[in-house]
Amino acid sequence: MADGLLLSDKRELVRRELIYYLKVTDLLNSQEIGRMVDIHAKGLLLMGTMALTTGRDYVISLELPKALREQGDANIVLKARAIWCRPSLTQPYMENGLMFIEPSEETISAVARLIQIFALPEGTMSV
Repeated sequence: MADGLLLSDKRELVRRELIYYLKVTDLLNSQEIGRMVDIHAKGLLLMGTMALTTGRDYVISLELPKALREQGDANIVLKARAIWCRPSLTQPYMENGLMFIEPSEETISAVARLIQIFALPEGTMSV
């Protein structure tokens, strides 16, 4: 990077990879846009076949694993902004970084619960 810092040096929160790659749908057009690869309290990494438009806001739905659907909601709905996009090392996929926009307390709680129940142990994240 031009400023000499790696993305990981700038990251304030540790992303956590879940044991499930949750399906992510763009609710404005009901189109699946990819799978969530990892998540933290402020955003997520999405892997899909399409590049999202950087700077665009999306209303997305994260399809919850069956174990959480049985306890209530089938998904988490939130607003997120695409902040970066790059080709994945796993061609032909694209990696998209999304930042949550004004998440509700309910959303923050649901994301924390996802991480608590389904996150792989820290240090086991695949790169």
